[in-house]
Amino acid sequence: MTVEQAERIAQSQFVWAILFILLFMIVVGYLVRTSDKREKKLMDFHDHSKAESNKREEWLKGHLDKNTEQLQDISQTIGVVQKEMSYMSDRIGRLEKQET
Repeated sequence: MTVEQAERIAQSQFVWAILFILLFMIVVGYLVRTSDKREKKLMDFHDHSKAESNKREEWLKGHLDKNTEQLQDISQTIGVVQKEMSYMSDRIGRLEKQET
């Protein structure tokens, strides 16, 4: 191959078009592989976050159930105290009536 033939080939639009297409295909292939890797990482992160969220939610539900039970106990205790206070108030009222 002579220098003139090499110059004609280098100046040919056909050769540059083929080189451009090859480069384009290489870049697209690289981007697809990179995108697939990122997508896999993102999906793994999402799955991990979802698992942690579910775990946290179960813990919070348990904690909320315990708080609800304690509030029910407190409510019952307050009801008993109110009845006792009412009973004591009635007794004091009767004692005051008896003294007068």
